[in-house]
Amino acid sequence: MSQELFINVMPAEVRSALMDDNILIDLIVERREQASVIGNIYLGRVERIMKGMEAAFIDIGLGKSGFLGMDDKRRGNGDASAPLHEGETILVQVTKDAIGTKGVQLTRRLTLPGRSLVYAPSQDRVMISRQIEDETERDRLTRLMSDISDQGEGFILRTASVGATGEELAADRAALIESWKAIQAAHVAIKAPSCLHADIDPLLRVLRDHALDGIDRIHVDGPAAAEAARRFCEQAMPGMAERVALHSGPTQMFEQYGIDEEIERVCSRHVDLPSGGELVVETTEALTSIDVNSGRFDAASDFEQMALRTNLEAGQEAARQIRLRNLSGLIVIDLIQMERDESWNAVIEVLDDVTGRDRNPTRVLGVTEAGLLEITRRRRREPLLNTMTEICRTCGGAGRVKSLDAASIDILRALKREARVVPPGEILVYAAPDVINSLESDFGELVDSVEDETGRSIDLRADSEYRRENYDIIVKQTDL
Repeated sequence: MSQELFINVMPAEVRSALMDDNILIDLIVERREQASVIGNIYLGRVERIMKGMEAAFIDIGLGKSGFLGMDDKRRGNGDASAPLHEGETILVQVTKDAIGTKGVQLTRRLTLPGRSLVYAPSQDRVMISRQIEDETERDRLTRLMSDISDQGEGFILRTASVGATGEELAADRAALIESWKAIQAAHVAIKAPSCLHADIDPLLRVLRDHALDGIDRIHVDGPAAAEAARRFCEQAMPGMAERVALHSGPTQMFEQYGIDEEIERVCSRHVDLPSGGELVVETTEALTSIDVNSGRFDAASDFEQMALRTNLEAGQEAARQIRLRNLSGLIVIDLIQMERDESWNAVIEVLDDVTGRDRNPTRVLGVTEAGLLEITRRRRREPLLNTMTEICRTCGGAGRVKSLDAASIDILRALKREARVVPPGEILVYAAPDVINSLESDFGELVDSVEDETGRSIDLRADSEYRRENYDIIVKQTDL
């Protein structure tokens, strides 16, 4: 198995793509002007405490107040568990970016991520990532951290700590402690609301979070960015520095490796499956539905086997699309119905396997009584579709536009209405070119009948500035 990380750096945007045996498994697109604030630490001011909602709203200087759940306060230690009062200042950290009309989500349990460690100032114990399953390695890391950390310090050993030496862990700890001291000093000197600590540059954040030991090559497509990546790796993860390569092909990197084409597919509602079936992905505010459509079915073959084969493909691809598209919240997959429990278990096993490699916590809940498979994934950032696309001006986000027939009939109805109430004169109709063409060809006789009924002449004028549902009717009054 070969994994490669591709990083495309532009002044306005950083894109990173993780490929596993030439298959895209993770994609992050971050606009610098809309950069994520997850991980940033702020000195905020309590604006309101909503006891009914068990929440507090905190002004952190982003324009829209952040949301702090009361449960978060109760679970904290030290200052993080103290009661809140309106008007007081507190340290908070962003755990979820603003999504839609909702502001950022905050916590008082602060953490500072390093390469191998996460420093948790309010904790007093060492924890190990659950993704590190090898008990021998867990014991080794525990022993190392007991020698490195002081009494009362809290650390979480990340997946990247696997194989790390004591010296590497100690260096990571020292850097994190220095960062925390700088935050404490700023806390005393700065007034609320203010940002006390911002996460590192998007390029470096990608390297810190994604350039794990399993990565065979890191491709960067700009000399300055490649040099910055090498310097960061030399300081934070020396073993990775030699794996950084500057892309020098005749075509742009994302185009050469088919990543641009894959991004286009990720923005589509339809995803083809190898067997000829497809997934149809629909996202609403409440949930995301993934409908599985089968390909051609040979009546002579076994239906259960056909359904299982299609559902296994669909389960693997659905899990990949969930990660690529950064879908979150409740996700419902409408699979082809199967009769045997072992068939359903096989599909769930595939989903468990693929979602288990996702950095964002994902749970396969199982199959409902209605035969729908439910998945939940932590909501932290905007879905990729919100970054890459915007609401259609024509359809207003409905995904559909008025048909030509409906638009033409609306205009005919309006012509009759206007002809009865406005002074005599020629009537001018301005509309989109395809609507005017429809009125002239498909509804020409009806336009003529309106002229006969009203005694008006109707002049149809196409204007490309008009959308299909828009039109103007103007009456040129006759001089008396």
